[in-house]
This record gives sequence, C-alpha cells and structure tokens, in this order.
Amino acid sequence: MNNREKLEKMDRALRLLADLKNSQVALIEKASQLQLDAMEFNFSNMEKNMGDLYSRYNESLDMLGEELERFEIRRNKFEQEHGLDKPEE
Repeated sequence: MNNREKLEKMDRALRLLADLKNSQVALIEKASQLQLDAMEFNFSNMEKNMGDLYSRYNESLDMLGEELERFEIRRNKFEQEHGLDKPEE
C-alpha cells in the first residue's frame, strides 16, 4: 500500500470516528429523554438505568473525542511528512 492509499484509509477512519461520535451524541440525547420520561411516569428503575446509561455514553463520547483528535493530528502529520498536502501534478 502506498502513502496515498494509506492517507485515504486514514481519512476513512476519521469519517468513521466522526460518525461514531455523532451516533454517541444521539444515544446521549435519547437516554436523557428517556430518563426525563421515566421521571414523569414515576418509573424509578428506568430513571436510574437511563441515568447510568447517560453517564456511560457521556464517558464514551469523551473517549471518542480524544481519540478523534489524536488520530487527526497523526493523520495530518503523516500527510505533511510524505508531502501529500501538496496538489498532485
């Protein structure tokens, strides 16, 4: 695999990480809404469980954000080191 192909794979990985992060945001929003609904319906077990899920999803979102940032830095460094940031001739 040449460097251009590696960079394309890195770009694909960045898109997947970003997509995963967006999915995680959606899970957080849904868990939060379900927790509020459970409070309204006085379903204490569901309220607690959705609160726990919200916390776990939030931790996961933080982890994804950090990984996305680290990988993007590494990808950009790879691009510069191999001169792939210049237009092809």
